[in-house]
Amino acid sequence: MRTLTSLVGASALVLTGAALPAKADDAVTPPDQKVIVNGAGWGHGKGMSQYGAAGAAKQGLSYDKIIAFYYTGTTLGSLPKGNTMRVWITADTDSGLHFRPAAGLQVYDTAGHKVNLPTSSKYTKWRISRRGTSRVLYYRNAAGKYVTYKSKLNAKRSWWVKNTKTGTVKLAMPNGSTRTYSGRMALRFKGSSAVTVNYLSMETYLRSVVPAEMPASWATEALKAQAVAARTYAAKERQAKPAGYIYDICDTSACQVYKDNSTRYASTDAAIAATANKVVLYKGALALTQFSSSNGGWAASYIGLPYLSAKQDPYDPVRTWTKTITASSLQKAYPSIGAFTTIQVTTRTGVGPFNGQGRALLVKISGTAGSITVSGGSFKSKFGLKETLFSFTTSGVNTAAK
Repeated sequence: MRTLTSLVGASALVLTGAALPAKADDAVTPPDQKVIVNGAGWGHGKGMSQYGAAGAAKQGLSYDKIIAFYYTGTTLGSLPKGNTMRVWITADTDSGLHFRPAAGLQVYDTAGHKVNLPTSSKYTKWRISRRGTSRVLYYRNAAGKYVTYKSKLNAKRSWWVKNTKTGTVKLAMPNGSTRTYSGRMALRFKGSSAVTVNYLSMETYLRSVVPAEMPASWATEALKAQAVAARTYAAKERQAKPAGYIYDICDTSACQVYKDNSTRYASTDAAIAATANKVVLYKGALALTQFSSSNGGWAASYIGLPYLSAKQDPYDPVRTWTKTITASSLQKAYPSIGAFTTIQVTTRTGVGPFNGQGRALLVKISGTAGSITVSGGSFKSKFGLKETLFSFTTSGVNTAAK
């Protein structure tokens, strides 16, 4: 989704059109108790369309031209070299930091103490756990039992794990898998629990973001545009965090996808290097460089951010889709309506396809016991739709791109 999690809530993302809301669609009464949803796009449609960036690159646009099209009125600037990102590893859910033995592993604290971890067969896994307001270092022995490892580390200070030889840490995940990450790992306290946070440079971070967000086989200029958008998005998230926050960004599509080192490719590494430290600025400040898979041929606007404007996108190949929703599923989702009778988009953004009417803002579902009106975004989430560029029909003819 790539919304700025620190600054905006879901309600701020509902109104995406720049024009006044458009007139209502005709109500649809399906004779066979099935509603056909015809739509286009995938994601929120704001900012850069990834399929659009690929299309623009195929037409010969350079990455800076792609950025300029999707983020209207912006310029390119640079971040300082060597800036650090702190990434919350969300799949590590057991409130401990588990990692595999390796030559060169070291744990150190903010008081200047450090311990070089042994690698003999006696030590099969390492774990840092929280005990009240303190940290405890354990090793798992050959019998599978965790034993406290005594050291001079200050239990009340923050600890980091790094590998002085490889620069990577092999994180042991709760599901039994192993992920290799660059940089340092830390167990940071969050409320009464604790989370795993990966510390690494911005440019190294991007090596595991860009190929997770865009296929590494895509055109070079599209990959460069993705690198710049992802770098700017991460820097904006970091900037928005209040003092004392324990991480800058998460590793899922709720922020932007960050995977371990196994996802890296030479093509995306080259795109990152070619755009090193480049970010998108609007009036000298970091822009909110949202992006999504496809905007369906029409970019959505973001109220209050002029550089995220609603406009036709000639580069996005307009990826249409169709989904069938049954009357029973509508009744289950909205039981207060009774037996389902009709469904209607009552308000649109006023800019975009559907004869210029645009994205669905409000949807009315009616039945024998009454009706309910929900936001287009809420309806999209409830039924797993890809975008709010949709209409309801009783046939499978998709008119979303018109």
